[in-house]
Amino acid sequence: MQFDPKRRLFLNAWAMGAAAASMTSPWRGSAMAQTPKFLSDPFTMGVASGDPNQDGFVLWTRLAPEPLDPDYRIDGLVDVQCEIAEDEAFTKIVRREFAVARPDNAHSVHVEVGGLKPNRPYFYRFRVGLAVSPIGRTRTTPEFGAPLDKLRFAWHSCAHYEQGLFTAYGDLARQNPDVILSLGDYIYEVSYGAAVRRMPVEDAFSLSDYRLIHAAHKLDADLQAAHAVAPWLYIWDDHEVANDYQGDFGKVLPGQDPDRDFPVRKFNAYKAFFEANPMRARSRFDAINRMRIYGQSGWGDLLDFTLLDTRQYRSKGACLSPGRREAESVSRATCAELQDPSRTILGARQERFISENFMRAPFKWSVLVQPTLFSTLFQKNAQGDPIAYTDGWSGFEPARQKIIDIMARRRREVSSIVIGGDMHGFWASDVKQDYNRPESDTVAVEFVGGSITSMSFNYDRWNRLFPDNPHLKWQDDRVRGYGLVDVTPQSMDVRLMSTKTTWQRNQAFSPLKRYVVERGKPVLNEA
Repeated sequence: MQFDPKRRLFLNAWAMGAAAASMTSPWRGSAMAQTPKFLSDPFTMGVASGDPNQDGFVLWTRLAPEPLDPDYRIDGLVDVQCEIAEDEAFTKIVRREFAVARPDNAHSVHVEVGGLKPNRPYFYRFRVGLAVSPIGRTRTTPEFGAPLDKLRFAWHSCAHYEQGLFTAYGDLARQNPDVILSLGDYIYEVSYGAAVRRMPVEDAFSLSDYRLIHAAHKLDADLQAAHAVAPWLYIWDDHEVANDYQGDFGKVLPGQDPDRDFPVRKFNAYKAFFEANPMRARSRFDAINRMRIYGQSGWGDLLDFTLLDTRQYRSKGACLSPGRREAESVSRATCAELQDPSRTILGARQERFISENFMRAPFKWSVLVQPTLFSTLFQKNAQGDPIAYTDGWSGFEPARQKIIDIMARRRREVSSIVIGGDMHGFWASDVKQDYNRPESDTVAVEFVGGSITSMSFNYDRWNRLFPDNPHLKWQDDRVRGYGLVDVTPQSMDVRLMSTKTTWQRNQAFSPLKRYVVERGKPVLNEA
């Protein structure tokens, strides 16, 4: 039977009323915290799970009866109970966990569960007194190296709240993936463009601002369905904080001091991101104001996801103009920094992590999960001079080459693909050993997977670049959507799912393009 998160919302609303009528001894919490009586549903933002491993996962919710009211407060600590079951009806409860929702974390709850059976689904819900959350479904991964004959995963990016409805999340949930990958721009910090609906904040800076934006997103029923149907893995791009930010260097609001105020803005954005998503305690801030999100997720012997953080540890953009704090296009002929091998987009520690772990046995496939177009995009200015845009990998080509060299060395043992977002459109391309020599080996293939809502109007412009970029095979930024992949030991079946508009709820999604990639053969085979 297919799991329907929206149906669970209805049934749990009924169950909440039934429980209030029938339970004689509801859980009343611990001596350290309270169990308040809420006058309205405290689980308005739904539930979510993330970062699965072979014996557990992270479960999340946030108590928020009035999530869009910045003046609403829940006083003190609140005890929360979490139930995990083997069946959707909760007749086989295997674990009850207890957590404390704290006001300094916006009463969010992150329950790290372990000791469960590998490679199976679980169902979960939260309780506070008589209040019961919606039901979510999650799963554990297979044991490390255990045989796995198939896996379905989906990926998405670029969800501007105003520029469309989140119908892509709803369709994604209906595909019943085993795991969902969020590739960045999960929120946008700033209001711009055509608006189907309005954000609660014009341009975020404070912790309250970022919390409000996350709350607006989490109230969306389609996004709640996607969170409830499967565990998520996360990376981020720039708009979770500010456009084009680079480590501790980025833009601020008018009248603010960038050197003083941007670190504050970043701290607020990161804290709100952690509070709003199912992340482990290791992703809390460390002593130097960092928050780890890069890592790896292995699935039996079939595949692993290697997740990159290209924001926190990067060098400043090459050859930035004085006073500039966003990316720009610079001359390839005169900007020597573009080829400076000491500049980094990942940082030394993350580079070592990739060198040690990416494309290793026992996996048959490795998926490089990063936020944008990985391939070089050769461009020219109005005078015909070669330029590079400094925000993406074209601004960090020596750093990217280190990863490409790993792909070239290990591709006979493990096959790889690259997935990305950011471009507000779909792309398919070859990953070349040397982009300056089109005849060089193709070491992997790459897919960039649309956008949930964020608009782009560059279709003709991008197509004009193809003669100078023979590794690029196809693009279309006129539609919205996400990527869906079925993996077996022999192949990956990649469907780029799209709809013509997200301004209406009744628009269907269908494969815009479909490719089959065979193991050991980095070739884009259109199906």
